[in-house]
Amino acid sequence: MSPWWVFTVDTNTASRYILNMFKEHLTKGKASRAQIYETAIRLFRERGFDDTTMRDIGAELGGAASAAYYYFKSKDAIVLDYYDDVQRRHEVLVNEMLEQEKDLSRRIAQIHHLKLDILKHDRRIMGALLRYAGEPDSELSFFSVKTSGLRQAAMALFARALEGADLPADMLSVLPLLLWAAHMGVLLYFLYDKSPNQKNTRALIDRGTQLMTGFLKVAKNPLLRPIRKRTLEFIHDSGLIEAAPAQ
Repeated sequence: MSPWWVFTVDTNTASRYILNMFKEHLTKGKASRAQIYETAIRLFRERGFDDTTMRDIGAELGGAASAAYYYFKSKDAIVLDYYDDVQRRHEVLVNEMLEQEKDLSRRIAQIHHLKLDILKHDRRIMGALLRYAGEPDSELSFFSVKTSGLRQAAMALFARALEGADLPADMLSVLPLLLWAAHMGVLLYFLYDKSPNQKNTRALIDRGTQLMTGFLKVAKNPLLRPIRKRTLEFIHDSGLIEAAPAQ
């Protein structure tokens, strides 16, 4: 008979206990990270990105800056999460819209509009972050290596909007890039638009998209194949995209 101080351990029970503890730790960690992120974004909106420090974020949560630093090494890390968050929300809305909308012009216009719906309260944040666009070495630049996945994801949405469109392969190979570039221009215009509810930006999207789709109908004409070929070669030589043979 074993002494009273010797216990028989049920390994299955112990394993389940450890696993539950680990899951609980992960759940609490995700909740804490989400709380810090949401607090930071709120402060960026209220005080501005530059005037908000990690110490401010920690203090808002009733702790020190170290609490925020535990999950985010800097404000830049929070902004990268913000980029990801905006992109995920945009993808959900766009995919739902594309399931319903079949008109090419409205599909493309709605991709722009839905992004503005997400960002309508964040123009103050956008203004602070815009300066990083001209610093390719900055992680926060829209053109940096760090944000390349976001660029590709955004272009993929435009590519999906073009699915089923009666357009030559050479045009389809480059249009997602050109539409994404136009999207960046729309966001810049949106930032500076002082019209009520930025209605001028909305009008620019609708009219500009109608003009663009009208141009596409003309550009796909076989007689314009040489012009398309030279345009694609130019884009390819610039290193922006791999060009497909004109058809």
